[in-house]
Order: sequence, then C-alpha cells, then structure tokens
Amino acid sequence: MKQPIQKYPIWIGLLVIITGLFFSFTSTRSSLNGKDSTSLSADSTSYLKQLLKYKASDHLLAVGYVVADGNDPEASTNLSNLPDSLDIVSLFVGYDPNPDHWRAAQKKGIKIVKTIAPNSAYFDHSVNDPITKTPGYVRPAGIDPNVAKSTSTYDHYAKNKYMEYVVQNRWDGLDVDIETGMFGAEVPAYNAAKFLSALAKYFGPNCTSCTINPNGKKPLFIYDTDVIFKGRNIGYDVLFEPSKSNYDYVYFQSYIGGNRAWRGSGTQDFPPIVKAYGSKFIALVNGDQYIYANGGQDSAPDGDAKTLASLLSYAQWMKDNNGGGAGAYRMSRDYNHKPVFKNIREAIQIMNPGTKSK
Repeated sequence: MKQPIQKYPIWIGLLVIITGLFFSFTSTRSSLNGKDSTSLSADSTSYLKQLLKYKASDHLLAVGYVVADGNDPEASTNLSNLPDSLDIVSLFVGYDPNPDHWRAAQKKGIKIVKTIAPNSAYFDHSVNDPITKTPGYVRPAGIDPNVAKSTSTYDHYAKNKYMEYVVQNRWDGLDVDIETGMFGAEVPAYNAAKFLSALAKYFGPNCTSCTINPNGKKPLFIYDTDVIFKGRNIGYDVLFEPSKSNYDYVYFQSYIGGNRAWRGSGTQDFPPIVKAYGSKFIALVNGDQYIYANGGQDSAPDGDAKTLASLLSYAQWMKDNNGGGAGAYRMSRDYNHKPVFKNIREAIQIMNPGTKSK
C-alpha cells in the first residue's frame, strides 16, 4: 500500500482549504485581489509554487470526469474552472475545446487524460486504420479489413492515440474503460490483452515508445473498470494481474445504484477490490446523481445527498487505509453545488488534511 502521508508546514495543511477559496475562474477573468492562481500573475507565484509542491508530494489523489454531453452548464466543463487541488481530470464524451483552458489546468499541476472505449478502436490495417489511406499503401496478405481476428494487432491505433493526445494536444495520458459491453466491434473481448499491450507501448510506466516529460514522467495509463469477477476474457485475474505493472492507477467504478457489474454497497465491500487491484485502487462515485443546474436530480429526491455521502465515505476509507484516492464520474456536475465543486473539495480535505492545525 502507499506510504503514510508526510506532514508539511502549516501552509500545506491549509492548502486544500485555501484552494477552495480560488474557484470558478476562467482563463480570461481578472484575478481576485491578485490571488487567482489561473492568472499566474507575479503576486500569485508563491501560491502556485506551494500548490505544485503539494501535487508532487505523497498524497491521496482526487480525480474526476468531465462529461461534455450538453446536459450541464458549459462552465462546468471548462478545464480552467477545475478546483486547484484536483490531481487528474478524465475527458469523457466530448471535452473543452480551448487549449488555453487545458494549459491553465496543467499549470496548476492537474493531469489531463482522455477516456477511450475499446469498441471504438480499430485493428492494424482495418478499413478504419488511417494508414490504409496513405498513397501507395498495400494491405498485407491474409488480413480481412472488416473482421478482427485473434491474431489482430493494435499498434497503429495506440500510436495514433499517442500522437493525438500526448504529442499534438499535450495531454498527460489515457484512461481505458474496461467493463462488460466496452469490448466488441474491432476489439472483441478475446483481443483485450493484445489491445492493452499495444497501448502500454505508448502509455504508462513501462512505455517504450513514449516521451518522458521535463519532470521525468511518462504518459499516464489508467485502468478504469468495474470488474471484480474472475475468469472470462476480462476477469481481473486474466486481464489485469498479468500486466498490472503497465498501469499507473485503477479507477474502480464503485457506483452505488444503477445497473453495474459491481454489486457492493459501500466501503465495507472494498477489501476484495484492494486484494484484486492493490494500492493503485481509486474509488469513484456516480456523479450522474448530483443535482442539475435547474435543481432536478436523476435519482430524486435524495440521489445527490447519497452521492455526497458515498464520496466522503470513500475519501475517509482511503485515508484510513492508505488507499490511492477518490473521485467522481461526471464530477463536472458537482459544479452545480455552492460553492462550485463543493463535494470534491470536501473529499480532498478529508484525504489530505496535512497537519491538524487549521
């Protein structure tokens, strides 16, 4: 498991609380009393330095998904509005198109990763592989461009995603959705291991065809799942265990309610997940149940309250058990609380109180 969180001077203990005061700023808004970290003005240098030192420290991670599907305010998916103390944001179903907003988040030490579904990928030399459109291309013998086989490889897709996300967009990695229903099309479940192995060449701690950034970090590779069964093609013992060193973290979709593969009811059911996935385990709640901007809820009347209670219990469990961290799917909907992103901020304060002095 993780080593115990180090203790820092009082400013580190107060950092998460201080961060809660600096929210909801766009990259074009003027600073508030000269203290807006997104403006990176001269008098915010000290704050930013402290923030980045916190991000580099041994602490429990706060993560969340931004879902830009048009069902929430545009401001909620603006990456420059994210809480300063968030560690990783996953882009799911569309994303903020403004690179200035990406850079504003990254300057605060927030890592940006893109979520992909295997069933949207393509195998090498398939009809969907861009290489087939290059002048003079000749498809190798024995490959059906429309049908994936057990011998199909996925190196072209992996490289193209790396070039798009890491090289072109300068994001920080990849998040792969590993659950029932996510395999099919050109990546059938029996090819899951080959697909993930191809991605591991370009993403994660063992990547060999990747660039190490100035901080000595390789692109993140996040294993995102709700699988707690053994056997079959995507059982954790079949798919995760043999190649677990390829992944930086495991986001476990421990959603309460809904039609999920995981049938646990709360933190009392976390031990088997830790046994399967180890200290890389980060638990996520279902942010779909957060309140809408108009006051409605998907799971009325108390879905929002239950989701908050679950997130805070996850955060406390992670702190008590030296876990990896906690967060929320559709964390972007937490923007509808007052102050914005109130729930994830409370979770961060639980996980990383630093010293007891406030």
